[in-house]
Amino acid sequence: MISRKARLSAASALSAVVIASTAAGMAHAATIQRSHGFAVDCQYSHTASVDPIVMPGMTGMSHQHEFFGNSSTDENSTGDTLLAASTTCNDPNDLSSYWVPSLLWNGTRVQPVAMHVNYKAGPGQVTAFPAGFKAVTGRTDTTAAWGCAIPGTPPVMGTSVGTVPTCSAGQHLVARIIFGSCWDGTSLDSANHASHLVAAVSGACPSDHAVVVPQVSLDVNYPAYVTGGSAVTLSSGAASTLHGDIFEAWVGDSLSARLTAPAPTGTQGPTPRPRPSGAPVPSGTPQPHGPRPAATVS
Repeated sequence: MISRKARLSAASALSAVVIASTAAGMAHAATIQRSHGFAVDCQYSHTASVDPIVMPGMTGMSHQHEFFGNSSTDENSTGDTLLAASTTCNDPNDLSSYWVPSLLWNGTRVQPVAMHVNYKAGPGQVTAFPAGFKAVTGRTDTTAAWGCAIPGTPPVMGTSVGTVPTCSAGQHLVARIIFGSCWDGTSLDSANHASHLVAAVSGACPSDHAVVVPQVSLDVNYPAYVTGGSAVTLSSGAASTLHGDIFEAWVGDSLSARLTAPAPTGTQGPTPRPRPSGAPVPSGTPQPHGPRPAATVS
């Protein structure tokens, strides 16, 4: 068993050597004059005690995570390996990996059903994430929340990440993580995996993070028997430690294409949510996407 002190020491050492990607590591990102938001639904993929962003190359050092989207994600994942793998998302061009800490219900791990990933983009110039972009966020009331939803409808979210609501009959528990939409324009990652991507202030990006990118939010859907309340904890600790990671890997310019595609006629907002059943659902079948060379949004 690895001690908490050893884990913290390893994390500190890794943070010290993380390079905020600039000229050498910066991928080419496309700036879009007009954009539309969209959503991708990704089935549960796998569970592992790895974190290729915070603890790359290490196994058993991280708390347990639930992975969605890219089916190959492990401690050694890179943008190139993700682009050569497969996905559980309903857009085969989205080879990104998304993950959250495991949820425990009365101390027992619960397999999540699916994740609803929303890419929100407002009017004006928006820049698509370059392939290999990474970020972590959560643990605050402005970046994470718990809520309840009737299957097929948007959830009603709480206002405190430390408070998990008790869902009524016919509802299921939802965990939400919201990322910033203001990028520093050069870094694919940063030492704390968060400072290169921040939230807008009064609707505008700060001067040192002036590049507007899509605001990503992750909605994790759990089976209906998990009703929430004080019985919910996480592999990372209390419910208030809710957080999420994104590792962007879209094929070619497909993210730019999704952002510029006209919104469906007569619809607004994201696509309908998956419908969790009353029991855990096994992993979705990955959509094959054969080996392909490393690609960036251009």
